This record gives sequence, C-alpha cells and structure tokens, in this order.
Amino acid sequence: MTHCLSPRLARFTQGLALLAALAFAEPVQALIFNNFSEFNTTVNGYQDDFNGNTLNPDWFLYNGGGSPSLFTLSGTGSLIMNPAAGDPNKLLYNPVSGYDNNVQEVLALIRVNTDTVAVDGFRGGVATVSNMFDGQGINLLIRQPGQNGNGNHFNLLDDARAWGPSTDPNTGGDTWAVGQYVWLRLSQDAFGNNSGKIWPAGTTPEPAAFDLTWSGRGRSGLAGLTTNSINGAGVFEVDYVLIKAAGLPAVKAVPEPSGALLLGLAGGVLGVRRRRV
Repeated sequence: MTHCLSPRLARFTQGLALLAALAFAEPVQALIFNNFSEFNTTVNGYQDDFNGNTLNPDWFLYNGGGSPSLFTLSGTGSLIMNPAAGDPNKLLYNPVSGYDNNVQEVLALIRVNTDTVAVDGFRGGVATVSNMFDGQGINLLIRQPGQNGNGNHFNLLDDARAWGPSTDPNTGGDTWAVGQYVWLRLSQDAFGNNSGKIWPAGTTPEPAAFDLTWSGRGRSGLAGLTTNSINGAGVFEVDYVLIKAAGLPAVKAVPEPSGALLLGLAGGVLGVRRRRV
C-alpha cells in the first residue's frame, strides 16, 4: 500500500531535512573557506565578512566615474562589486588609527557572477597601496580573454602606469570560471616589490609560491578592493576580505560564510540525499 504524506507533514519533513543538512554544512563549509594560511591564527589586520546591513564606516569609496552603487551588500553576507564608469573604482580600508601605507597585504575570497564582455573595463579584484586622492595603486585583477593576456586570466596592474605580469591558462596558469570562488592575495614589501597569488577555494591548500611578481613599483597608500573601470559591466561577489599591515589591531582570521552559500551547500546535501533514495 502506498502512503502519501499530507502537505503539512511533507513541509515539516523537508524542514527537518534542511536542518540536518545545515548541521552537516559546517564541515563542508570548512573545506571551502579554510584553505588559506592565516586561518585560525592571530594577525595584525582587519577582516570583513560583509554580514551587516551597512558597510563599516572605515571603508573609503574612491569613485572614479561617479557611478551609483559601485559596492553594495547582498543582504546574505557578501559584497557585490558592480558595473562602473571612470577609472579607478575602489573600496579602500581607511581607519582613523591608520596603518602602514607601504608594507601591506590583502586577501579576498571572490567570484565572477556575470562576465559581460568589455573592451578593457572588465576588472575585479584586490588592491594595495592606493592613494586616496586619485585612487591609484597596485591591483591583482580578474580579466577576460584578450585583455593583456590569454583566456580567463589574472593580471597585475599599476594604475595609470602599466599592466604587469599575467597568468596564462594556455600554459597551465591560473584561470577562473563564472560562479567559482577563488582566493586572491596581493602584497607589497618594504622595497616596493609586489606579489600576487591565486588558488581555488576548496580543499586545495594555499600554494607556498606566488604566481605573479613585479619589482620596484614603489606605491604607498591604502588596501582594499577594486571593481570595474571604463564602463566595465562585470559583476563580482566578495565573501571575505583580510587586510594585513603593521598598526592594525590583532584579529583571529576566521571567515564566516554567507547565508546564501550555506543554503546552497544545504541544497546540495539535500540533492545528494534525494539522488540516493
């Protein structure tokens, strides 16, 4: 005899399944968000999960083209970096207490949500040593094919001066895909040398070596995030950022995943269970 669940009981059962999935989501989440070297350690820095309703007032917006809503909160624990005009367009961390404006490092968990083709303006990533007066600094950016590199690649940029080294997917270099979270790390040392590193979120450990290096650029300023430029129409999503520099307070680097991603993981677990029935 076939027994059918009432609609109310069915909803209750589905709710229990979702709670069970969320209970299992934490170890899955750990695989996605914990594969960076600072995880669970104390560093001098600032971290942001973008879980609030408003941005921390210490963030400084440099809007190179007057575009509205360059950086918006998703409401589910992430920052959306939107299409823009002008150049550059950045969200820079600028606390009253200040921090070292030369030796600094920024790490971000970021993905491409839409990759509308642009001649040059498709840019999204992290920035260091950026001047508050003109926004110019050093950047590690997600780039499209033909934009100073092959395929979906990553590229260093010294604003208004020069494009630097880029990864080459054609020879095994780092690449990206829409919807895929990747870690971007960019640093500048005491000699003005810049280094960039890219690796996928997930179980892959952070590599020891940097992927891109560029010597003697010698910028100084603030660290943060970079979005599109010159009418670039890409949409990027940042789930976590960690800025490290002398002068910042001690923080324990433990990112909190966005609610949307946790629900996605829960849905994935439910989907797996359904397929096993």
